[in-house]
Amino acid sequence: MCLRARGYNNFRDNKESGHTFFIEKILAPSNPRICIDIGANVGDYSLELLKKTRAKVFAFEPVPTTFERLRENLSSFQNRIVFENKGVGSANGILSIYYSPEASAHASFSNEIKAIDYINNDLKSDVEVVTLDSYCASHGMTDIDFIKIDTEGFESEVFQGAAETFKNIQPKFIEIEFNWHQLFKKTTLNYFSEQLPNYDVYQLTFDNWIQRDPKDPLTNIYYFSNFIFVRKT
Repeated sequence: MCLRARGYNNFRDNKESGHTFFIEKILAPSNPRICIDIGANVGDYSLELLKKTRAKVFAFEPVPTTFERLRENLSSFQNRIVFENKGVGSANGILSIYYSPEASAHASFSNEIKAIDYINNDLKSDVEVVTLDSYCASHGMTDIDFIKIDTEGFESEVFQGAAETFKNIQPKFIEIEFNWHQLFKKTTLNYFSEQLPNYDVYQLTFDNWIQRDPKDPLTNIYYFSNFIFVRKT
């Protein structure tokens, strides 16, 4: 219970994970115009963005069958959402994604995470992957309010391919999921913070967010949690 109060292992829905709190109390009042959902799955997070803000949402989901569910679920918002059946990573190209139809949220480009006992990604599909830098450049994007990155252990690769975006566009808010996956990828929360030197770090609880020191061992626990990086200026 102590870890859950701090913001760990609250994963059952958007309210428990703190997503609803963040979108309603922090993001929406900032009047975002452009939001990017990397790892959109079937659209639960994008749906809250669309309902509770006026932003245009760019939703990336690489698994073809999951992408079709995403597009079907959010079809009524077509004037405010761009559906991208692509992954996001460190280079443009084709990569294999591993997934299970029974647990679409666990799909990942990182085969290392099969070491996690609840991961059963037995199927594989070759899909297109782009860098966030190349995507933003090709679409003339010069201003981004929010980026959510939930790529089941592939977050460091997304960061590598977004270095220019983070440096030059500097989104107001960047969210990542931090979990057991990072143990097998040998990355820490402090690693991600070092890639974003002009940002403060906050951890979501179900009804709050709390500023954290990314160098603190208690901030680097490999247990489901969501962190928001907030631009300082």
